[in-house]
Amino acid sequence: MLNRSGRIDVSGTTLNGDRQRPASEAELVAAWLRQAVRRGPWRDSTGRTIAVIYPGRWTGLPGPDLRDAIVSIDDGPARRLDLEVHLAAADWRRHGHDRDPAYAAVGLHLVWELGAHPPAAGPPAIALGPALARAGGPVAADPSAREVLPCQRSGGADAASRRETVDAIERQGLRRHAERTAVLESNIAALGPDQALHLAILRALGYRPNAEAFEVLGGCVTSDLSETLAANGAAAGLAVLEAVLMGAGGLLPVQRRGPPVDGYARTLQRIWQSYGRLTCLHAADWTLQSVRPANRPTRRIAAAARLLSRAPDPGRSLVETVLAEVRRAAEASDPQRLQARFHVAEPPDAYWARHFDFGKPTRRPAPALVGAGRAREILVNAVLPFGAAMGHTLGDSDLPRASVAILAALPGGMWNQDSRYMVQTLGLERRGLGGATAQQGLLRLHRRWCRDKRCGVCPMARCAATAGVESAAAV
Repeated sequence: MLNRSGRIDVSGTTLNGDRQRPASEAELVAAWLRQAVRRGPWRDSTGRTIAVIYPGRWTGLPGPDLRDAIVSIDDGPARRLDLEVHLAAADWRRHGHDRDPAYAAVGLHLVWELGAHPPAAGPPAIALGPALARAGGPVAADPSAREVLPCQRSGGADAASRRETVDAIERQGLRRHAERTAVLESNIAALGPDQALHLAILRALGYRPNAEAFEVLGGCVTSDLSETLAANGAAAGLAVLEAVLMGAGGLLPVQRRGPPVDGYARTLQRIWQSYGRLTCLHAADWTLQSVRPANRPTRRIAAAARLLSRAPDPGRSLVETVLAEVRRAAEASDPQRLQARFHVAEPPDAYWARHFDFGKPTRRPAPALVGAGRAREILVNAVLPFGAAMGHTLGDSDLPRASVAILAALPGGMWNQDSRYMVQTLGLERRGLGGATAQQGLLRLHRRWCRDKRCGVCPMARCAATAGVESAAAV
């Protein structure tokens, strides 16, 4: 069951010896999280033996119920899988998961019972009921029976211990910044500074679900083409660039089913058609699952058109303007002006202030196409690494130092499920971890070690070796 904070409440789980079915899928998830490692190895519907190293992480978001589970199949190497949980195996098809690409990565289907004729559709299933029912009595009612990671701790930490932990996290944040800088330095060498910055900004606009699609779009509508399209004058240039970006992304109503055609869409479609109908993506290439309506690809492309059509400082290219702003922000110890350059707001009566997609109006105005949080993400993920990379390229050591100084001065951006999970895992409070450097460190720890449960090689001092998990590094 779910408590008021949206977490699974395992205190009242009642799966007992009379084989009573759980009251909900949430109860079955809770039982799996507590019992999967101890009750295994399991056998799935295809006869394979499944040893559970880590039972997965429940996110409470649309899509698979459990993410990043780690298992060994038939004594093979560790593998990372997503898991879906239902009371009955037939629910996979009944809930439409066989037609939903969001569930394509699900490797195992956890059910209470398979039924007399388990459906052929869907991933291999594991029937949890027999093993959990044989346990007798309430399953894992004792909170101490929870699966605990080596770096988790209970109770508070003294100030020195917390400071040591925060310092270690921030060092990881600086490493993540250095890794991004190295990638952008390579892109600058291969593509030139203008296109490298162009791609970095577009990728940062896409969030994780659509970052790759935006990168493809940026390779099709290049920095040179964007500059040419935007050179028609302020309003006209913006309309032309937006139309070509939307059409190249395959998101105009004429290119897909569903969105009704309104006057604004017709105008963009006419412009796109007059500029050669450039197309490099289709609507199906974009991810909508778990994407808030305000962040839909159409709104992000509208934001990109506005960012890319903004005039740089007089007499300077966009690259030169960005580098000058990085220097200025570091000298003033104030990143607000630099951040404001990537904030995009529309007048309350503008089309994208009142629409989530073509023909889909909002209930109330949503004028920020790029708010303060996403503008900070663009700085952290694109602009600051680009500034440092240009410093290395030009032999200018001031630019890398300025980029690191701005990163240290930036407040944190939006907390996502990975950074929240790491704070909980490390037994910390968010207070004092709100800076951008620390948040980047939490993300690096999760994606390089914690996601695969490589506890034995994790740089956090409190992480102890966990038998059998190191092999997950090969996943």
